[in-house]
Amino acid sequence: MLVDSKRVKFAVVGMLIVGLLTFCGIGAFGAEEPQYGGELIYAYGVEPQSFFPGYVLGAPAEYWLYVYEPLVEMDDGGNIIPWLAKKWEFTESGKTCIMHLREGVAFTDGTPFDAQVVKFVFDTILEEQYVAINQLTGLTETEVMGQYAVAFHFEEPIAAFLANLTTMVIWNPTVYKEKGPDYMGTHMIGTGPFIVDEWQHGQYVRFVKNPDYWQEGLPYLDAITIKTVPETSVRTMMIQAGEVDRTVALNDYDLPKLGANPNIKVVVTPSTRQYYAILNNLKHPLDNPIVRRALNFAIDKKAIVDTIFAGTGASLPKAPILSDNVVGFTDMTRDGAETLYPYNPEKARLLLETAGFLDRDNDGILENPRGNDLELALWGPKGRYKGDADVAELLQTMLRDVGIKVVLKFHEYATYKTLLAGGPDETEHEIALLSWGILSADADDPMMNMFYTKSWKPVSSNRMYYSNLEGDELILAAHYEVNPEKRREIIKEWAEIVIEDAPIIFLPTLNLNLVKRTYVHGDKILSVEHYPARFAWLDHEEMRRQGVNR
Repeated sequence: MLVDSKRVKFAVVGMLIVGLLTFCGIGAFGAEEPQYGGELIYAYGVEPQSFFPGYVLGAPAEYWLYVYEPLVEMDDGGNIIPWLAKKWEFTESGKTCIMHLREGVAFTDGTPFDAQVVKFVFDTILEEQYVAINQLTGLTETEVMGQYAVAFHFEEPIAAFLANLTTMVIWNPTVYKEKGPDYMGTHMIGTGPFIVDEWQHGQYVRFVKNPDYWQEGLPYLDAITIKTVPETSVRTMMIQAGEVDRTVALNDYDLPKLGANPNIKVVVTPSTRQYYAILNNLKHPLDNPIVRRALNFAIDKKAIVDTIFAGTGASLPKAPILSDNVVGFTDMTRDGAETLYPYNPEKARLLLETAGFLDRDNDGILENPRGNDLELALWGPKGRYKGDADVAELLQTMLRDVGIKVVLKFHEYATYKTLLAGGPDETEHEIALLSWGILSADADDPMMNMFYTKSWKPVSSNRMYYSNLEGDELILAAHYEVNPEKRREIIKEWAEIVIEDAPIIFLPTLNLNLVKRTYVHGDKILSVEHYPARFAWLDHEEMRRQGVNR
């Protein structure tokens, strides 16, 4: 017996809210029917260090999905919908999922898309231990069932298998075999609606329309250019001047003013992206959980929300990395507190004293028993995440207030990711600011990729080199448990361990913003931190009315 799973709905209310807040007047739009032609200019904060999906997660998806496509996608309402797979079904045991693929789809180099392609991609992920490997834990075989049918076989049913597939694109096996993954880091050849026309490193990526795209009538645009503009203030000026048609992650304090412009639309939505600061659990004194807890108590998260994000652009964390629009979330705050590790600098100092750090020479900086200052290096990106540089500077100030000397160093984002990409013997970081966006909107993503012992860099994204064997057992239990209530209890038990171990500094969850000219239609903002414009279109008359002629 087969269970039809063509359309799956997550039991999370409002998981992907489009347009939570909109600052623009009704009637500010022109044509309602899609128009063909034109080029969309989009300013984005960072450029990924590689376009090869086997190497990296996160930011490249904002580029990937113009060229590459997954088997299934997530729509605005949190439904898993067919994409390169037109339907699927699970066996009654849940240990096999059969995907029926679309016919007549091809990569833009002529390579046909079929079951052999899908098998090659997933076999290669497992063989080469590419970054998605832990989310596929329990996948034993990918079997070709026919030219356009492929079966995934599991040891046990994988609770988030379909959700995880939404984050895994199908890349080109011909290019991989002939050129290799490093070549694919700078060359994307996929099945999607656009083709890479030009990539000027650090400046822009330009995509042009795929004339043979398998979805008839799409895309509408002739081209899309994503410009790399790290400085938030510069992106703000560009959208105001009409130099770009859309941008994201602007300063929350600027949004009301931008929204008051009748030619600009501002859209805000809650996200699945939570800030955190890596604590290298192998480096002294961060190898001591008492010190790690102290650092958490030293940070005033409400002050970060109020001062950097205008009180509206972020929310306080209530579970490790999981926001309330993620499957598996439970509020883990304690004793009436409004956040994890509520601000308590006195407790932070007491914990540091317990760990052997005192201000022995009365200079305001704590020293160890040998008289050496408690000094830590804090690395940060600039332009990758909304408010990232400001958050890093505030962390430096707050840690200094409890007696920790913090040396702050910013890095360009591609360099930053490279510095954090190695294993424990290859990297030098102590504290590093990052954020985690859960692209699948399911707890399985950060649990398997970020906190699992087998996810230590360079395999996946455990850059803290954190390990808790009891936590690992719970991660695997949640990975396989298909009963939602039982699974939620397992995740809650795991979260309690992570909170106690404090392998990171828990920081606020972001609200996302998209700012665009009102002649841009058909693009979206999703809480999984996608701002898709693949099927956007431009109202050409309204563009001219606003003085944008290109």
